[in-house]
Amino acid sequence: MRRLRQGVVAVMLLVAGGAGALLESVHARADSILHRYVGVETCEICHSSQRIGRQFFVWAASPHARAYQDLLTPKAREIASRLKIANPAKDGRCLSCHVTAYRKPLPEILSTFRMTDGVQCESCHGPGEDYAHFSVMINRSKSKLAGLVLRPDENTCKTCHNPASPTFKGFDYHTARARIAHPIPKEYKKETVEMGGEP
Repeated sequence: MRRLRQGVVAVMLLVAGGAGALLESVHARADSILHRYVGVETCEICHSSQRIGRQFFVWAASPHARAYQDLLTPKAREIASRLKIANPAKDGRCLSCHVTAYRKPLPEILSTFRMTDGVQCESCHGPGEDYAHFSVMINRSKSKLAGLVLRPDENTCKTCHNPASPTFKGFDYHTARARIAHPIPKEYKKETVEMGGEP
């Protein structure tokens, strides 16, 4: 009986190992549905330090960080009323641009993610589960393969900043991008290369 149990356990480990390897190879593909949203707190862990450029604080001071909270204001309710929207904080016409990962199914969202954090890093840079690890993030090629969008383009912004928005007053991509710029310092890029990463 004991040998039978050991044999069953061995087979289960082999199957699990094979499934893990298969899942890992699928998980690493940039177009995989398995890239999942982790939320801004995961990004904050590394991207709040002065050494790497304090990107988290640039985001936290931006209108993107307040996007969901804006839906709770009297001004939002006034706009919603004109559009015959009962509650802007629950209506998809508003949420689709005021939060990250709106209407994504639960398998694509991890428990660390909170919709109430507004328009988070992953709205522009893609779901972060697979590129958030330091060993991936320091390597440009690996991080792109794991789903990182290094330089979101004008079309990314115009998904929401367009005439369909009830508050649209025009959009200048270059001016807007400069307002939220959050580059990685050159010194840190050099240090990353020295650690075996890519610039």
